Amino acid sequence: MFRMPALLALLAWAATDPIKVGFDKLAGFEWKEGTTLPKSVTDLDEKVVTIRGFMQREVPGSGPVNQFMLINDACGCNGTPKMTEIVFCTLPDGVTMDVKPGVVTVTGKLYVGEEKEDDVVVMLYQMDADTVQ
Repeated sequence: MFRMPALLALLAWAATDPIKVGFDKLAGFEWKEGTTLPKSVTDLDEKVVTIRGFMQREVPGSGPVNQFMLINDACGCNGTPKMTEIVFCTLPDGVTMDVKPGVVTVTGKLYVGEEKEDDVVVMLYQMDADTVQ
């Protein structure tokens, strides 16, 4: 028989275990500005997830970054990725790192929804990245 504190600790651990998400889910549908995103994607909003992809600078330059784009690893970093194939990642305040070559795994809180600037959608997916491996 479980004691209540042990059960609560188990539930807290399960709640923080990241959900593995692939770009097959994030990009596996046709998207046009203003269309409703699938429930399978919107259900991930504000969840802690793990996603694999290519790390790419958001702005040209060299040296460490605090923000980067995680690009669908299936696109092979060739051509322009679709909006559904990009997760805009931000590292914690004061944390920077060099852009890593090859496929990386990023874990953090995902935010899902159209983000607009000047009435134009500039992103669908944002992440507060906790780890990049």
